[in-house]
Amino acid sequence: MFSYVTTSQPRLCSRPLCANDAQVLLLFDYETRLVELKAINKTRDSNLMELCAVHADRFRPPQGWSCHDEREPKVNVDRSHVQYAFRD
Repeated sequence: MFSYVTTSQPRLCSRPLCANDAQVLLLFDYETRLVELKAINKTRDSNLMELCAVHADRFRPPQGWSCHDEREPKVNVDRSHVQYAFRD
């Protein structure tokens, strides 16, 4: 009998070259032109963008769209420890 061990992959920020942990979900509602920022949950959904707190705080919605930040509590970011991935 075989047993398989799976390791949970870390949830990293969706932004290219960012190696920070994802903390925020970015949801787009195209019908109402609304973007929502929500705290990350345990369920993964490949249709949602996952961002680190740094990139979520920098996010600006497209022109003509509204943005609702529904994170509780608001995430305060210490940008002195931002990590980026580099390719050799």
